[in-house]
Amino acid sequence: MNSNSKPFFAAVLAAVAICFAPPIGRVVAAAAPAAPADEQVVVQADRAFQDALAKKDSAAVGKLLDAKFAWTDTQGATHEKMDSLKMLDAMAADTQSDADLHTLFYGELGLVSGIHHDARLMRVWVKRPAGWRLMIYLDTPIGKRAPGAGGARAGGGEEGGAGDCDNPCRTLPFKPETAADKAVITEWQKTKVDEWHPNIADWQTHIADEFMIINENSARNKPERVKVGEEAQARGAGAPGAPILSMTMADFGSAVVMISHHVPYQGGKPYYNVRVFVNRDQHWPLVWSQQTTIQSADALPPVSAKK
Repeated sequence: MNSNSKPFFAAVLAAVAICFAPPIGRVVAAAAPAAPADEQVVVQADRAFQDALAKKDSAAVGKLLDAKFAWTDTQGATHEKMDSLKMLDAMAADTQSDADLHTLFYGELGLVSGIHHDARLMRVWVKRPAGWRLMIYLDTPIGKRAPGAGGARAGGGEEGGAGDCDNPCRTLPFKPETAADKAVITEWQKTKVDEWHPNIADWQTHIADEFMIINENSARNKPERVKVGEEAQARGAGAPGAPILSMTMADFGSAVVMISHHVPYQGGKPYYNVRVFVNRDQHWPLVWSQQTTIQSADALPPVSAKK
């Protein structure tokens, strides 16, 4: 990306900032196992959250929400804690039919996933001094890919077309402050380069075995995503990743959460993305990536058109 694209991203970031707010079932083995008591507390807390919502008990729900809680609905609208409590009826209706819930544990972080209505849900619980609190609640609508639709949000690195990958492969609008964040970014950027210049053998070394990537068009585990990468590599069909407009990170012991807003490289509405990384075998593989398009935002032009 050359210097002419910088004004474009500055303008895009300003425009997109207006569109969104500031930012149980089977248990799966994790990187740094939490104490059994903690695992049970997270499961119980998630059930208590569902029960409190069903009863429309604002006080009980509020006690379970983290100070930095954010709920992103199927339209990509993000609601912080106080706004979410004012929308209790909507959040209760959203959670009413939770099904097929699964939980991953990573010491100070628990991730609950499942399905409700026509959406895939993700809830991230974090351990605070006062106990376990719900920090992220993300809904991703389950849709069908239109013929010829682009694929940046269909599994990562699948968006058609050639071009440079400055952001996110080399630069980011974020400066990491912790050693964990620096290590996560270094590892994650390797996956983006491996998608740009397809190298699926290296890519999968930076991905956890329990990995899932979820968007409106698909939900893929590691073997399914590896197959997509192998096909792209065979065709020589790598492509730049979707540039990041804004980004934050939060550390929870052996787990790191990355929250980012992206513009599709080939153009379209920006999207909200939550990723979880874990410390495993001296590196930080990606465990989970889930995203939702911000429907209220204007569609943005292709990055290549601004070069």
